[in-house]
Amino acid sequence: MNTPLSIVLSFLGLCLGIIPMAGAAEGGITVRLLACEVTKAPIELVVATKDSSSVVEVPSASFSSPVTVAGRLLEIKAADGGELLCSATLPEEGRSFALFLAPREPGGSAPVIVRLDDDSFRPGDFQFINHTTKTVVMKLGATEVVAETNGTAKGRPTGAVDNRYYIVTMSTRGESGDKIFASTRWPVDESKRGYIVCLVGPGGRFTYRSIDEFVAKP
Repeated sequence: MNTPLSIVLSFLGLCLGIIPMAGAAEGGITVRLLACEVTKAPIELVVATKDSSSVVEVPSASFSSPVTVAGRLLEIKAADGGELLCSATLPEEGRSFALFLAPREPGGSAPVIVRLDDDSFRPGDFQFINHTTKTVVMKLGATEVVAETNGTAKGRPTGAVDNRYYIVTMSTRGESGDKIFASTRWPVDESKRGYIVCLVGPGGRFTYRSIDEFVAKP
């Protein structure tokens, strides 16, 4: 027979079971990684938080598969040997992120975080990531986007030629003006979001990488 005391204790046990513990790991956050430096094969990295650790294959041509993490303070380590490559803190707002990893001298990686579940980042938009030592200017048709050193900027192309393609240029900005280091044409395509990563390649030559992410129209 249940006594009044046992009923009260059972009720308290149920209540304690559904109340989150203070300091419990934050769940439901995902991260996708991309190696900005081109590699012949995916590299294996460890994504670690205080309460979780996952090994992930990181390609250079596309994003990795989503990795669920148990917090917003991340450490990225080499899977072979456990060397710490970088630390990153995810923004408080958002639960889905991309982490771009560019090489950093004399070693390790320089991380740039982009929020993927940002409603203002729509299909047809571009996220511009500047991993160089200079201000870089990108012209997406008639739209000009400026990203400072190690900064990011977002833009949407305008002024398509014959509604078929945009003329795109990338330039470094200095006291003597803008110096173009890349010029191309990109087709009009609002089924994807684009990411452009500007880098300094071998010999100090400025170059860029572009990655497409196909998304459903809202």
